[in-house]
Amino acid sequence: MNLNEKIGIHLDQIKQIKGVENAVLTQRDGNPIQSTGVWFSKDEIFNVSSATSAIFNVGIHLHPKDLKYILIEGKKAKILIAPLNSPVHNSLSKILEIQNILDGNHEFFMAITAQPNINLGGIFLQTNECLRKIKTSLITSGESFKPPLIQFNSQKIQNIIEGFNVKENEEFNLKISPFSLSFSKTISLELKKVLNNISLTIPDLKYAFITIEGGFIASKLLKKVEMSSEKLDKISAMSYSLFQTANRCAWMLKKMHAERILLDCDNTFQFIDGLGKAVFSTIIGKMRQKLGLIRLILPQFTKKVSTLIKEASDFQEHRTFDIKRMLGELIIK
Repeated sequence: MNLNEKIGIHLDQIKQIKGVENAVLTQRDGNPIQSTGVWFSKDEIFNVSSATSAIFNVGIHLHPKDLKYILIEGKKAKILIAPLNSPVHNSLSKILEIQNILDGNHEFFMAITAQPNINLGGIFLQTNECLRKIKTSLITSGESFKPPLIQFNSQKIQNIIEGFNVKENEEFNLKISPFSLSFSKTISLELKKVLNNISLTIPDLKYAFITIEGGFIASKLLKKVEMSSEKLDKISAMSYSLFQTANRCAWMLKKMHAERILLDCDNTFQFIDGLGKAVFSTIIGKMRQKLGLIRLILPQFTKKVSTLIKEASDFQEHRTFDIKRMLGELIIK
């Protein structure tokens, strides 16, 4: 039995779990290895693998030492992205050293799609043994899954160009809207008030922030951590990017928009909620709060934040700048 057949058997075992629709095994660099369940076209295979790889790598970057899994939730489905980081036998650790593969590198991961009413945390526990067997098979095989370099000749380049919708020369619309959302003083104070209320309601809250288009922080609250503004800006930008990529992945898999992302780590939860033209993200410790309780509490606040974001967005849509008129009013001395 070859390696693909072994992996296929384990994936089929995951597929047999009630509510699971699809399971895809992918390498960290986005190289697809094996899948079961829903059939993909050739383009979809690489699109899904590259999207989940991007999500997974950003998640690892945000939580490099203790990420357990990433859960993407929408109205039509839940998508679980989990690294194959189950502990292996000591003898397999020696094989890892020989192959120059560090166990903490999370070289492989699974993307599992399931129905929206299924508890994917429970599925993660049920599939743990399958994930361990898949990892063992990959390690002991000695095979390399690195994709070959792609070479393009002139005909392939021309085919790529023809595959794009190329715009013709056209008149430019000289009326533009601001690059990003702007908030009035009243809305800014209200956003700050909401974050403070979350802090009072959830004692183990470490920090929270609201990120608008472009990855810029609109409002923030640091409670139990000391962090530089530069570091928080990077976390904010990566969290925003992660949500946008998850949205793309959810659309490719189920033609749905992502509503919430959960990054479950050993000691913390990170929630990222989509709020129209912004995202809300918070890091919460696991000392006193249970996951189920947090899920009940957060929507009360995110709904208020969403309303404020929409109010700012509606106000901005009525504000445009006519560049031609503005330049015409300039007086050059």
